[in-house]
Amino acid sequence: MTKRTISALLLCAMLIGSVACGEQADAAAPASTTAVTEQVLDANETTTEAELQPDLPDYDCNGETFTFMVRGPSFNEWESQDIYAEEQDGEPINDAVYLRNLFIQEKYNVKIAQAGVSDPGSSGKKTVQAGDPVYDVLMANTTESSTFAQQGYVYDLHTIPYMDLDQPWYDQESIKDLSMENLLYFCTGDISIMCNDATWILMFNKKMADDFAITDIYKLVENGGWTCDKMIEYMEIVSADVNGDGKISPKDDRLGFATHASSIEGFFFGSDLHTVAKDDNDIPYIDMDTERIVETIEKANRMMCDTNIAFNLSSNKFGMSDALKDLQPVFEDEHSLIYGEVMQCIIRLRAMETNFGVIPFPKLNEIQDNYHHFVHTTGCMIAVPLSCGDIERAGFIIEAMSAKSKYTLRKAYIETCLQGKFMRDDESETSLNIILSTRSWDLGYIYSWGGLFTAFSSCVSKGNTDFASSYATKETKAITALEKTLTAWEDNA
Repeated sequence: MTKRTISALLLCAMLIGSVACGEQADAAAPASTTAVTEQVLDANETTTEAELQPDLPDYDCNGETFTFMVRGPSFNEWESQDIYAEEQDGEPINDAVYLRNLFIQEKYNVKIAQAGVSDPGSSGKKTVQAGDPVYDVLMANTTESSTFAQQGYVYDLHTIPYMDLDQPWYDQESIKDLSMENLLYFCTGDISIMCNDATWILMFNKKMADDFAITDIYKLVENGGWTCDKMIEYMEIVSADVNGDGKISPKDDRLGFATHASSIEGFFFGSDLHTVAKDDNDIPYIDMDTERIVETIEKANRMMCDTNIAFNLSSNKFGMSDALKDLQPVFEDEHSLIYGEVMQCIIRLRAMETNFGVIPFPKLNEIQDNYHHFVHTTGCMIAVPLSCGDIERAGFIIEAMSAKSKYTLRKAYIETCLQGKFMRDDESETSLNIILSTRSWDLGYIYSWGGLFTAFSSCVSKGNTDFASSYATKETKAITALEKTLTAWEDNA
């Protein structure tokens, strides 16, 4: 009997009989598309706000503990901060988590807990293999989650009772992009901020921009004119050997761009490129636009590797290697106009004295319809392990927490934390909305089928525009790897 059959039987039993924990289903439960007025918990006060309600019945978990596997303290700034909070401390994110959980715990008589681990991939695998129900939900990164899916350790989320994946508290792009043949083993949504933190963005030094009469960046973004060529133009304007020693240093001089190797992904996805597309049956196939890729390689190489205008931490000759200790100060100390990093850096730069703005990654050209952004693999996904002791309860709590997170945690992250406390201008709010609404995921990149993206990255680093040759040597291997993954997903359904 397959997982899909088991889940379907459980769902039928749920609809016919009693709900989990011994309570009868409420046939008159409010529809999730109905806007109702509810008291919304805030860190400092209680306000009234129209809030969409999840389509859930009354539910009593009898005080049982519901445990998320999350990243532990060894991950430093990437330790989980969105699932559990011990108490309120005045920080927006922490207090939103605490109050969300308090609401869920009191309404459904459940205890929300987390288990911080040092190796989510290994911990998730071991618990499933042992049949240990210690974790109800796995919150691992995209690479680890994709491995869970291929090895058959997690359920198809479409089969989890109560999870309504059409609702706005789930990231619809992740649901669309991370499925194959309409199977979905992991996705993300408002229950977690880690994919927001891991979204690749650009920041620019407003003082340096003003000093060089670069005053139209926000207008260019708004009008769709923020392109790679425009970014290169501004990088060239500001770059200079300030101390006159014959070389441009990120410690002493002025550069247009400071970043590290992952900005290559930023330019790839920002140029509306991908490794795979999907047919009408949601089956992926290798699809790389080699002509567009060549143009992207040319521009990305200039922005990433021209040491007269750019500093790349991943390939520098100045003995610098640490993103926090070495790269961030280049931007903070006004040695670069633009800084490419994850969105979490907006918060890390809270002490920066000079104002900075947030902007999208540039389009390849003005013909491109929209901006596009990628989420680094450090983002966390929602997955339900086969060892989960009660998938009905798991689906219920995920749905309830996700719905509540849209009006608590998401609000704290975007409105209170980014816009209100750390971001320096209203225009950055517009950019932030553009960035978050234009993210995508690419299973070919996540699974690294055939090493196709690595081939692109290597071409950028070397300034090699003959991507077609690399593609030709890897295409068959990529197709074979894709088919192997797809077969595994089908077998695990």
